[in-house]
Amino acid sequence: MTGTELDPRREPWRTRVRAAWLTASIGVICVLAFVGTVAGCAWTSTSPGRTAIESLYGLSSCRATMEAAGALAVGRVWVDGEWWRIATTGFLHGSWLHLILNVWSLWSVGEWAERTWGAARTGALFAAGCLGGALGSLAWAEAPVVVGASAGILGLAGALLVARLFGDPATREKLAAVSPIGLGVTLAVLFAIGAIVPVIAQAGHVGGLIAGACAAWAGMQRGFLRGASTLVFAVATNEVVHIAARPDARAHYHEFVGFRWIDLDNQAEALPHLERALELAPGDPAVSNAVAYGLALAGQDLDRADVLVDAALADEPDNVNYLDTKGWIACRRGDAAAGLALLERARDGAEIPVQEIEDHLVDCPAAGPSTP
Repeated sequence: MTGTELDPRREPWRTRVRAAWLTASIGVICVLAFVGTVAGCAWTSTSPGRTAIESLYGLSSCRATMEAAGALAVGRVWVDGEWWRIATTGFLHGSWLHLILNVWSLWSVGEWAERTWGAARTGALFAAGCLGGALGSLAWAEAPVVVGASAGILGLAGALLVARLFGDPATREKLAAVSPIGLGVTLAVLFAIGAIVPVIAQAGHVGGLIAGACAAWAGMQRGFLRGASTLVFAVATNEVVHIAARPDARAHYHEFVGFRWIDLDNQAEALPHLERALELAPGDPAVSNAVAYGLALAGQDLDRADVLVDAALADEPDNVNYLDTKGWIACRRGDAAAGLALLERARDGAEIPVQEIEDHLVDCPAAGPSTP
């Protein structure tokens, strides 16, 4: 029997879905979870229509809803101990574009995996990829909130690549229609794009790919090698968990922890973390802006906050995030006129509506220091 004869793409769709029911089910769960997230956000929004439009390219105004649904909010993991988010974040997505690309990619690799190994092993490989991706995002502290099935998908892709190249003859025969060169090039392009596009969780992708590839390699071994490979994989995972639990050398770790403590109205815990972030990345305008914004939210040391955001603006004078911070500092000082002017400039410069800027425009007049 040739690889072409084993190619499931030649079969009717109904047959293909029945043969890869777990992959199809994961895709359906992702779609339902996203629709529920958009509906929940629209329900609590003052502008449901705007939320619906925003869902096409990014739910920036729906962070609270996404966190409630189970997104990997890293600050909540580190401060509140909400490690359960690792199990839920892979089913959530940030936009229709994100969802469609991931569901299509999931089917592209998941169907092959499920036909080759069955539902149970495919599910385990997807879970391993999701776990590796979440731990990678935590260890690298790459973003305050991470969502998406990409890590699990890359876990399956890594497993397929390993099996296609190094699997036993029966497995390689089942995967004969899968080009290892094509799959490798696709992965290389994906990671190249991730290195350029800042919103892509690159560390999560790397973690998912490595976890899936290592899990597949361990599963292919026999006897002593299988036990030894599994032990090494478990020890390595344990080490990554320890790093992910407190990536103290990463400036963004302290930044995100600081903001979480501010959310909990605990400035005493927040400010040392923000200061530590600045120590680790003293010349980074994004970190300077983040610390300035944290000080503004806390209503403390506004003079220093001004100095920090001015340094960031000197590097990027038209950055809307920095302008928003500068405006909010003025609002917190009680200078509503200057604050509103800066916030309006930030709003006008944004490519898409930013809910946080809109909220600041509304709250600015009453944001100044209270009087007895």
